[in-house]
Amino acid sequence: MYSLAVAVSTACGVDSVAVRVLLDYFRPALPLDPSGLLLGTCPPSSSSAGNNMVVFQYGLLDCSFMRMVTANITSYMNVLTYKPTQSGFYQSPFNQAVVCTYTKPAGWTPPVYNPALGDASGFGKLEFTMGIMNDDFSAPRTSSLFFLGSPINIVAAVKQQFHMPLMVYIEACVAASTPALSPSSQTYPLITNRGCFVDGQVGNSRFLPRVQTSEIRLVVQAFRFTQLNTDVYIHCRLLAWDPAQLNDPTKKACSFNQRTRR
Repeated sequence: MYSLAVAVSTACGVDSVAVRVLLDYFRPALPLDPSGLLLGTCPPSSSSAGNNMVVFQYGLLDCSFMRMVTANITSYMNVLTYKPTQSGFYQSPFNQAVVCTYTKPAGWTPPVYNPALGDASGFGKLEFTMGIMNDDFSAPRTSSLFFLGSPINIVAAVKQQFHMPLMVYIEACVAASTPALSPSSQTYPLITNRGCFVDGQVGNSRFLPRVQTSEIRLVVQAFRFTQLNTDVYIHCRLLAWDPAQLNDPTKKACSFNQRTRR
């Protein structure tokens, strides 16, 4: 199996990046089509016939790079895409992530977008995960058996990949008697109204404080369906949202306060 890590090399400068692509690495008889290569929105900036290689040499503010800033790290991210445009060349499309990461030294300011002209966008599919965790949420729980009334620790998360930071929410959850919801399933609502933990009105179920925006933790008090001797399955609908755009009242994670009854 061919490795993209060998065919594509990246050299990150202070405010620029150089990406080199070996055109004949995959199959010498059918090299890559240079006109089918793009770094974000940019074509190759130069080519070398002797070395059978193309080079992308651009500034980090070009080619629709996405910038993500944390307390100590600045990352610039893009995708090298290959879509052959003519016959006689290697015909299998591919994508390769291009990432430049910088640790911010004192007094150094990374290149920034002009807010009047620049833009930032995310790309790559979102992958949601959900699972039952141990008591301190440090690892998945090895058993799915619970005593009635005991807490069930659950975590839901979104893998952001090349997207900007995202806030994950649980819009709805229902407990059911079947692994697939159907008209014959016996159900019990846990979370309704786009993020309201209604089960907290009768039990000790609630959302927990966030550790990171891309993850949400909750506790459900274990119960069973009184008329059925069956497992209980929890079905949830998850949502990921831009944390900078939270003025929408439907984006919430509300627990019921037993003391105030609200």
